[in-house]
Amino acid sequence: MNRLMILFILTATVIVILGHLGLYGTWVKFFGIHAGGARRSLLTIILVLSVSFSITSVLVFWKEAFLTNLLYTISSVWLGFVWYASIAAALTWGAWLLGRIFSANVPMMAVTVVLLAAALGVSTYGVWNAWHPVVRQFSVTIPNLPEAWRGQKIVQLSDIHLGPVHRQIFLQDVVQQVNDQQPAAIFITGDLFDGGGRDLNALAEPLQDLRSTNGTYYITGNHETYVGVERSLAAIKNLPLTILRDQIVDVAGIQVLGIDYPIGTTTKDVTPLLEKLEPAKPSIVLWHEPKYVGQIKNAGVNLLLAGHTHDGQLWPFGTITKWVYKGFHDGLHTEGTFNEYTSPGVGSWGPPMRIGNRPTIAVFTLQ
Repeated sequence: MNRLMILFILTATVIVILGHLGLYGTWVKFFGIHAGGARRSLLTIILVLSVSFSITSVLVFWKEAFLTNLLYTISSVWLGFVWYASIAAALTWGAWLLGRIFSANVPMMAVTVVLLAAALGVSTYGVWNAWHPVVRQFSVTIPNLPEAWRGQKIVQLSDIHLGPVHRQIFLQDVVQQVNDQQPAAIFITGDLFDGGGRDLNALAEPLQDLRSTNGTYYITGNHETYVGVERSLAAIKNLPLTILRDQIVDVAGIQVLGIDYPIGTTTKDVTPLLEKLEPAKPSIVLWHEPKYVGQIKNAGVNLLLAGHTHDGQLWPFGTITKWVYKGFHDGLHTEGTFNEYTSPGVGSWGPPMRIGNRPTIAVFTLQ
């Protein structure tokens, strides 16, 4: 586990602890918990839960086992619930404040129960949603497309995040949905692994069942750099995948450029790679993060496939990703002969929960 990840976990832990203490104060006040013993018990439970995700993250990285995976999954779900419970708590205080301003007799316990139940309902849906990827169909026009490719389908998988939560059974279902599309090619655009666990080979094994006419192509994402790029690549080296590390390959008349995710930095000079593309030949670029979109477009690329953003994963964080990536945070964008698609991803990171978006297997019919 690198220093950046440790710093992130420590910072996140402090924020999460503060959020839990906010819930404690809300529940004590509006549920009328006056007894000292009950308060101490609640505070103890809250403090334990507040550090559960950080502790289980370390445990599952240290030793992957059924118990550590289970504890990590439970703490991850709890972390997602706490986010929506915190929103419910903020609304509860808002109702209390309005009651004070307008001298109204607001039934605060009932308000607290209703809003907390709503948070539980939203979180429950989010967990179900995260485990049920949908297939989305798109049509993309590419100039000079070889006749053999016209009407053919390609599939993009991004951000599967195999690890303590999303494991072989989840991936087997994804592989079956992909194969049902009978694709001509499959592109995996990074974050295949999540960051925890040791048995990466077993996690990735269902990928050997992927079927396509022209093969499966893979690039790294930022989570591969957390796991260890060489370790990640070693786990898939015996699978029928073509690993592209700043490389261009000809796939039945389409040039496919796979850009490696940089290690230890968020910037990369993609200019030398783009200059190697033949302008008159159809091109697809695989790049994990939707950055340098304008530069890639100006290089004459026909289709850029990206991921990384998860479309925020939990509402309302999609607003942040939209701002950070200047509108290229999700979906298909077309301008002239250039197409860009950012996948919301197949899996999830942190809380196995998705609100405001769907985990997606993207299928493109080439025209």
